[in-house]
Amino acid sequence: MRYLSGRALLFDMDGTLIDSNEASEAIWQRWAMAHQVPIERIRAVHHGRRPEETITIVAPHLDAIAEAGALYREQEDFTRGIYPIMGARDFYDSVPRRQRAIVTAATRRILELRLGLVGLQPPEVCVTAEMLKAGKPDPEGYLQAARQLGYEPRDCIVFEDAPAGLIAAHRAGMQSVAVLTNYTEAALRHELDAEALPAAFRANLVGLSFQDGMLMLP
Repeated sequence: MRYLSGRALLFDMDGTLIDSNEASEAIWQRWAMAHQVPIERIRAVHHGRRPEETITIVAPHLDAIAEAGALYREQEDFTRGIYPIMGARDFYDSVPRRQRAIVTAATRRILELRLGLVGLQPPEVCVTAEMLKAGKPDPEGYLQAARQLGYEPRDCIVFEDAPAGLIAAHRAGMQSVAVLTNYTEAALRHELDAEALPAAFRANLVGLSFQDGMLMLP
């Protein structure tokens, strides 16, 4: 059994609590074809990032804000290809409400839609795309969540699946756990500097528990 000490758990959503790869792939495929951007370039960078930041990287000649707006609106009505990560419901529901938050590159409407599809209730603290000046890997979202919960960054443990989110957690001064939904452990180790590596790697959230300030990782 592995233990991490922390007073609050901060969750990314897509790739961490929810497997939305099927939906995301369909939406980005259509966008890539319409704008003649190789989908491989998008796949390499979009996990964990807001659409506007992905578009700035892969198609800097486009109006990223306008394009992202269209992508957000499409996702707000897209209900196919949304599934829970194994173990997510039991683990998430077991964490006290004032000790958990979600920090996501999705909008509030997308968050509510997708959590509803997999049977999860939004936490009291949700930091969504429209609340941020800068998305991951900037630490703003995680720092904002910690402030709203009333905890110091050092007391927070972040659950993430992508390099951008793990870097954001490190820059926020928080511990992290990687969920291996979109990247292998080897790929994350290759992508991240040593200081940004998570404290643990998990295939899913099965069997995890959190009690009295202690995260237990079987």
